[in-house]
Amino acid sequence: MKKLRKIISLMLVCAMAAVLLAGCGGEPSASSGQEGESTEGKTYELRLATLYPAEHELTVSAQAACDKIEQETNGAVKIQIYPSDQLGDYTSVYEEVMKGTIDMTINTMVTTYDPTLEMLTIPYLASSYEEAKEIYCNPDSYFFQTVRERQEALNIETLGIYISGAMGVGAAKHLDNVMDPTASKSALIRCPSMDSYLWTAEGFGFNTVTIAYSELYTALQTGVCDGWVGGGAYVNYVSFRDVLDYFCDARYIYENIVCIMNKELFDGMPAEYQEIIQNAFTESTYSFTDQMEDLDNKAMEDMAAMGIEIYSPTEEEYETMRAYFKENVWPKYENTLDASVYQSLITNGMRAAA
Repeated sequence: MKKLRKIISLMLVCAMAAVLLAGCGGEPSASSGQEGESTEGKTYELRLATLYPAEHELTVSAQAACDKIEQETNGAVKIQIYPSDQLGDYTSVYEEVMKGTIDMTINTMVTTYDPTLEMLTIPYLASSYEEAKEIYCNPDSYFFQTVRERQEALNIETLGIYISGAMGVGAAKHLDNVMDPTASKSALIRCPSMDSYLWTAEGFGFNTVTIAYSELYTALQTGVCDGWVGGGAYVNYVSFRDVLDYFCDARYIYENIVCIMNKELFDGMPAEYQEIIQNAFTESTYSFTDQMEDLDNKAMEDMAAMGIEIYSPTEEEYETMRAYFKENVWPKYENTLDASVYQSLITNGMRAAA
């Protein structure tokens, strides 16, 4: 009898364990699958980090892409955006995406792990938004494909490249001959502590100084520097309009913000979901770039209405700057870029199709 009771007790325990396991089941998360496991019926709840606040136009555009992805996958792929560096600054977030501890980010590119990714800040690859879209946003362009291949080696999938403004020169005083790189200039211009921006400012003929972005407003206000490079018209208007007297729409660099996902995660998703995600963010980058051009133009109108002098270069001046930078600045990238990428830069400005 005792033996029978033990058998019955064991059977009851096993039955209860089975019920508990069934109750704790449900759809697996993106990180719960094993290699070779079927993805049929699997759902994905992903985290996307970005440096921009929730109300920023780029975050709004990204949210629209996330909503479209959820709708087109019938709720199987849900992406939650964490704005304003909630998950860490762009350098740490980039590392976490590489590792897979953060699923996705829309953020500034990190070039620490591959210097060839400095290609995102080569000056005068484009001198108009239309050109910029074909070079940066087009998934079939040589530029985009090269960025994708370089990041694949880092376990990162490139989903899109947003253009967050055409960079100009903002100054607290009038500047002469900005678009003449051979003219003598006395202005002291702040640039970020990156070789590419230093080479760009020196290419213009400016004297340069490195000042932290957080200290730039005060530096312009107090005369520590005369002007700065590193931001477009929209940024100059939003952040520095009260201390500016001059803005030149020089368009030397179109600021690139990359949308990336952990590659192992992306590759493990059904091909249908991969295509939906890729297409949604490609469309988002194109539409946001058009919006960004309008924001830049409106910012220049608003600055002009405040009495800030706006200098709009001619097409001839843009072409003169591109020719000068190609001859005098682009060669500085020879020891930074991969040899084949550098050769494409010198030969055709990375405009070749992939």
